[in-house]
Amino acid sequence: MRLAFIIRDLGHGGAQRQLSILAAGLVREGHEVSVLHFYGGPFESNLREAGVKTICIGKKSRWDLLGFFFRLVKAARSVQPEVLHGYLAESNLMALFLKPFCGFPRVVWGVRDSQTDAHLWGTLGKLSFRLNCLLARFADVIICNSKAGRDYYLARGYPAHKTHVVPNGIDTERFKPSPHEHPLTFGLVGRLSPMKDHATFLKAAALVPNARFVIVGSGDEAYAQQMRDLATSLGVNATWLPAQSDMPSVYATFDCLVNSSAFGEGFSNVIGEAMACGVPCIASDVGDSAWIIGNPAQIFPAGDHEALAKCMLEFAKQSSPLAPREELSASTTDKFTEFDNVSPARPRFAHLAERDGYSTRSRIVAEFSIERLIERTSRLLGKKVMWITTGLGSGGAEMMLAQLVNGLTKLQHVVVSLTAGGKHAASLPNVHSLDMPAGKPTLSALWKLFLLVRREKPDVLMGWMYHGCFVASIAKFMRLKQVPMIWNIRQSLYDLKLEKRGSAMVIRALAWLSWLPKRITYNSQLSSQQHEAIGYAKVKTQLIANGFDVTKWQPRTPTRGLIGRFGRNAPMKDYPTFIEAAKIIHAKRPETRFIIVGAETDQLNVPPYITVLGERHDLPGLTASLNIAVSSSAFGEGFPNVVGEAMACAVPVVATDIGDTRWVMGETGRLVPPRDPQALATACLEILENGLTQDLAARERIERHFSLTSVLSQFESLITEEGTQRTQATEVTPLTSHISPLTSH
Repeated sequence: MRLAFIIRDLGHGGAQRQLSILAAGLVREGHEVSVLHFYGGPFESNLREAGVKTICIGKKSRWDLLGFFFRLVKAARSVQPEVLHGYLAESNLMALFLKPFCGFPRVVWGVRDSQTDAHLWGTLGKLSFRLNCLLARFADVIICNSKAGRDYYLARGYPAHKTHVVPNGIDTERFKPSPHEHPLTFGLVGRLSPMKDHATFLKAAALVPNARFVIVGSGDEAYAQQMRDLATSLGVNATWLPAQSDMPSVYATFDCLVNSSAFGEGFSNVIGEAMACGVPCIASDVGDSAWIIGNPAQIFPAGDHEALAKCMLEFAKQSSPLAPREELSASTTDKFTEFDNVSPARPRFAHLAERDGYSTRSRIVAEFSIERLIERTSRLLGKKVMWITTGLGSGGAEMMLAQLVNGLTKLQHVVVSLTAGGKHAASLPNVHSLDMPAGKPTLSALWKLFLLVRREKPDVLMGWMYHGCFVASIAKFMRLKQVPMIWNIRQSLYDLKLEKRGSAMVIRALAWLSWLPKRITYNSQLSSQQHEAIGYAKVKTQLIANGFDVTKWQPRTPTRGLIGRFGRNAPMKDYPTFIEAAKIIHAKRPETRFIIVGAETDQLNVPPYITVLGERHDLPGLTASLNIAVSSSAFGEGFPNVVGEAMACAVPVVATDIGDTRWVMGETGRLVPPRDPQALATACLEILENGLTQDLAARERIERHFSLTSVLSQFESLITEEGTQRTQATEVTPLTSHISPLTSH
């Protein structure tokens, strides 16, 4: 996408640094990124080196308003942004005001604090804050860098459904442990400002003997002198240093970082950076410091110097130096570089950073790395996709939907289920239920859908299964704006008489409405031909097979002589045929065991040698434990997931020749006619008699042709503008080259 950031300046600061990191990362992801700034600054060169276009508007003075705005409009129009992303309060307002001049792009606000200090800004600052609170509802997305910031601004009128948390990202390649041997040192890093509350740090330091204290930062000189005078009066020997460019070397000289901020802290970069360097941290309970550190014992109430001193003394008490502690020099004029003029060694307090009691680098790498920042931001900046599905139960179609929503991380997702609950509801983000009784639309459900569509303003509508496609068509007219719609058909269609009456009516209605969607995806070629035969628009067809996570479905040691049938209890699954085949197999090989797994299967009447486990959530392990996996479906299968899952686990498969099972299996496994217990039993007995071995060729076929990675890529292309505007000549996916002729069906 074309993305333009707007920020006041590019000077030294946490927000500016995060913007620089984020913009560079988005460029690496393939986006076209520009930064419009009012005054320039040192980060401008970093951005240009990363391939980011920078445009300085050149605000001449405080009262350069009209001319400045015209120059800003001209600059914004020149980059033709699809997304305008403000950074900090006044830039957020500018992004909103620019929207009608730039073709109405999506507007994103960036909130970088957890509590405003507008009372220090003067009249214009206070007015800016009030305008932000008043106009926030007109932004499309609001990104806070802290949970505390989100809570603070929600209480002041920011819309909850648009306001999200994306923590800052820490460059874990730059900030990493660099061991040195030095006296016990507590450090404080931050600009010289009342917000950082140096006074609490100094008062606590006066209560901690035999330690060195280092304060790093630049800012208001009057405030700095006031703090130096306070340190002298308290008898605290502190080393004062201006802002440093090589912060990893600075953190390497600390045994513990202290953040004593009194207010305003959102996501503290210095805490994340220090932790990435393996340095334990103690912080005031401001912003998201407690969340980042993850240990309540390292958090103290803001402004409470006695509580801070207690934390520092506890840290010193628990330390166990590997070498005798040096006597601290009485002089406070030691050069900071002297801290580094010692031979490298394991930090004397490294054990504190490695154990659970103090947060470690691994927490930063896992939760707050640059990669996580880019991933989270890309999703919020991407297209918003509204998936409308019949339900979120335990079927294969529902599982595939969950994999797509969780796997397409560069898109925003809203999931609307026509019915309440379901196995996959808890695993999906932003789920809404219309609470419709099965097959019975209600006025209240339609009204709820209307409110959701108007509030979420999706960029793409995805209908999932028949009823989901039908309701997506209704939602398209509710949107009151041209948005692409895609239908996703997830089953084959042998005979409408086999469907419920209501479902059959919906299927016929969709044939009449099939001119509406941009694309109609099918997960099997047979399904596409069957639906085209009853009137579904052929020109809209796109084939995308189901995909399997081969890291989840893996071969394991099977249980000897175990045959399994997995799937919900429904007429199309034809459990009676499997049970009859099991009786034939048991008569010839009584040592063979059978299991049935699936929703509502406990209603089946089975002989004692068949174990019914009902619905289970450990399917990969259960599948891998089988010697033979059976699919006995009589009709309705499009792309049978249970077949692909078993193949991924290298389990031999015996399946009925339904839907695209032949295509999925290729030359592996055994195909038998539907509703033929004798043929099903014979195929299983042949495998048992030939010896129980894993079918590695089946797993290789899944890895090569039906991996989840490939399917996610195809859906991402489909949902993007490129994918929804492709011509018929290029719409068939590469997977069709592996399809067997349909005459075999």
